Amino acid sequence: MLYNVEEDFDLGVSPKRAYFSSVTGGASRHLMVNGSSERMAIKVKCSNNRFFRISPVFTILDPGCAQRLQIVRDPGCPGMDKLVLMYTRTTGRNAREVFEQCDKSRLGRLLIALVARDRE
Repeated sequence: MLYNVEEDFDLGVSPKRAYFSSVTGGASRHLMVNGSSERMAIKVKCSNNRFFRISPVFTILDPGCAQRLQIVRDPGCPGMDKLVLMYTRTTGRNAREVFEQCDKSRLGRLLIALVARDRE
């Protein structure tokens, strides 16, 4: 099987799931790693901004560098949601500006599943 190794490891995130109590809420930390040889601009979007707060929403990751992603969930209805990490290679220094100007059809995407259960 042939595949492009460079694309497979452009941006990594771990863990790919986060579990929360719907009764008490909670927090989850994740690690984003730029496995490419170029600077990456990253934008994080959430399917449910009512219960979740994310930090950072925009960031720049240099080649080989890592950064923590903090997800905080408020108490509320149980259910499944998702985070989408959109990323693109860039030479820019401001991630927000990069995403305002970039071709949206060429963005890479990673998902993090967000699961809120009834039990604590």
